Amino acid sequence: MVMRWFVLGVVALAVLVSLAAGALADDACHCGGQKSEKSATTRTLTTRFTYKAVVPELPAGTKALDLWLPIPSDSQWQTVRDVQVSSPYPYRITQEQKFGNRMVYVRAENPQAPMTVIVSFVVERKEVKVLADGGQGKDCSCSDRCNCAHCRADKALRQLSSQPETLVPVGGRFLTIATEMTQGKQAKLEKIRALFEHVVATMQYDYKRESPKLGEGDVAFVCDFRKGNCSDLHSYLISLARSLGIPAYLEYGFPIVGIPIPDPLPKEGKIGGYHCWTWVYDERVGWFAVDASDARRWLDANRPEVKDFLFGNLVLERSAVAVSRGRDIVLNPPQKGKPLNYFIYPYAEADGQSVKVNWELTYQLLP
Repeated sequence: MVMRWFVLGVVALAVLVSLAAGALADDACHCGGQKSEKSATTRTLTTRFTYKAVVPELPAGTKALDLWLPIPSDSQWQTVRDVQVSSPYPYRITQEQKFGNRMVYVRAENPQAPMTVIVSFVVERKEVKVLADGGQGKDCSCSDRCNCAHCRADKALRQLSSQPETLVPVGGRFLTIATEMTQGKQAKLEKIRALFEHVVATMQYDYKRESPKLGEGDVAFVCDFRKGNCSDLHSYLISLARSLGIPAYLEYGFPIVGIPIPDPLPKEGKIGGYHCWTWVYDERVGWFAVDASDARRWLDANRPEVKDFLFGNLVLERSAVAVSRGRDIVLNPPQKGKPLNYFIYPYAEADGQSVKVNWELTYQLLP
């Protein structure tokens, strides 16, 4: 009898150990937050960017000047190296807490104008392909119960990307529009595609810069005006997606060329302005990019096949570097002014008051 109970006890202990091991396996990190490896067919661009910020003048008697200049971070799709800073005053590289955006921060006591800060960095950028043939799906194979740092950050991003922002409302008439546009669609991916097609079909790209709120990403205005730039069209798309409970956020970066893509690609040049795109989350696919703004522009250029490609993928030359993501940004250290609508250009304050910053960005393609 004693032997029987001993055997039963051993078996029970083995079962408990097995169950515990299974639970630990569910909580274990299977990805380590690692970036996916580049395949032999992945297109890449290696580019040196030189970003110059100039504060041309200051109010008389300025005692302190604070300057923040955005710089890119490593991700699944890009590696940043060789960051070099030229500044007449002390600086440090910081990171804001909300989205993790990086920046060069310069603090100048008793500053003299003009003040110039130059930052250069090299970016090896992979073509963002998730839904296209040969695309990369989830960069993480962890279970939903995983509590590793990578998965905690991803869950926080999904929560953050489901909430309203100052100019991006959720619900109300945008829920009504989103529900109407996705009627009959069951899968989340189908719903996102329907919203993408709706934005491309009903919104116009503002080539002539006619919008009085161009680039502000004011969804309520854009919904009525039906014209804007990439910030405007994508903000509208994000509002619709979030209204259906689908996480989505804006990512800002720079293209090195316009549309259509020139052939051959210029080896160097000046960049005239930012570009942005939207990241959307689907449980089966993970995060994937859509570019409704450029889709509209490629459609205008009679290239509907590129429009279709931009659902789940990005054109490499139009997304040569990702610099920052999100809206309502509080810098590090925090600015005295209100949160920034977005953070892609340098920002400066003199004694806590916003001052003008001129900027120039050039690129050079590397082998």
